[in-house]
Amino acid sequence: MNQYESELIIEMLENAGYVVVTDEDPLSDIYIVNSCAVTSEAERKVRQIVRHLRRGNSKAKIILAGCYAQMPRKGLEGEVLDVDLVLGNLEKKQILSFLDESGVHADSDYWKEDNISFELVENSVEDRSRAFVKVEDGCNNGCTYCVIRSLRGTRIRSKPEEVVLKEIERLVAKKHREIVITGLNLGKYGIDMEGKGNLASLLMKILKMRGDFRIRLSSINPEDLTDELIKIIGNEERICSHLHIPLQSGSTTVLKRMGRNYSVEEFMEKIEKLRALDPLFSITTDIMVGFPGESEGEFEETLELVKNAEFSKVHTFRFSERSGTRAAEFEDQISGNVRKERAELLIKYARNAAHYYREKLIGQNANVLVEGVSNGIYVGYDEYYVYHEINSGALGEFARVKVYSVTEEGVVSKVDQKQVSNE
Repeated sequence: MNQYESELIIEMLENAGYVVVTDEDPLSDIYIVNSCAVTSEAERKVRQIVRHLRRGNSKAKIILAGCYAQMPRKGLEGEVLDVDLVLGNLEKKQILSFLDESGVHADSDYWKEDNISFELVENSVEDRSRAFVKVEDGCNNGCTYCVIRSLRGTRIRSKPEEVVLKEIERLVAKKHREIVITGLNLGKYGIDMEGKGNLASLLMKILKMRGDFRIRLSSINPEDLTDELIKIIGNEERICSHLHIPLQSGSTTVLKRMGRNYSVEEFMEKIEKLRALDPLFSITTDIMVGFPGESEGEFEETLELVKNAEFSKVHTFRFSERSGTRAAEFEDQISGNVRKERAELLIKYARNAAHYYREKLIGQNANVLVEGVSNGIYVGYDEYYVYHEINSGALGEFARVKVYSVTEEGVVSKVDQKQVSNE
């Protein structure tokens, strides 16, 4: 979401005549920090970045934008952080109107009137081969630990299908080979459009578009992964055989306390249906440890599920008390040391699971989107979102490869010469 919105800001500034630099140029007149606030650690990094920028260029104007700016606190422009301008999630999309301003501008109820249909990115500045397309904002779930719904809004806002298709058409014309469909609660796409579309119908329309590109979905909650979606994703070659499905816990009792709308059994059923269509289907996930009241037995359930689910990657998080959330007030808060120990153990289990998953790819063919080269080694990700090191390729193009070995981060592959000769 933030990557997409950063690119939107960049295009607006460039169209207005600004010269955009994406590194920390000490001669920059303005720095824009498009912030995250999903955890307390994310907030700490925002503060660290702002202090670093201020030390490096005391005369520059620093603009703090995004979710951190939406947090209810005073003194953002002075006592807490040395920034000149604070823009909320709506105001940052109108940044040209605020560049000469100072102070705090963040409408806490912006989502009541927010409309994302005007958000169109024509080019991905950071990554020539991959581009993000935001199709939805807002979340109407009731997770007890999450602060983001209060910062992004509880009203679902979907981008009209015709606008999404137009945006993708422009990006494909600019040679972006992978289009990542993203949203705060992607599976809820279309519920605000009065029967004029949903995620399944949007995907079917995208699949009819011409061009040499593939589609990846960024993240989808388990309860929104319908049989219709599973069939489309599993059967359509142009849709990557990879989904990020946030699990959060391998214990159904913990999931209930979290306010998640599914059981562990229902989660595993979704995975089984996907792998019935493709045995190698890749599942990445988020898992939180140290949620209030999480017993040793409940944590063991999570470890056991990680062993059985064969995730290709697990993002491990320690529970973070977020002001204003119900979970922050729950009894039986887990100590910081226990959270840390559980996270370290889960990371070990996750690494083993990911290594086991990658071993299953040995001898298999994959389509790698080549995204970089160093010392004659080409690198990129395949349709399973596995990182490849390959012997040859062309930047920004697909390479048909065969997997030969596993590394700590991914796999080593060679271009399939048989495929090349056939072409």
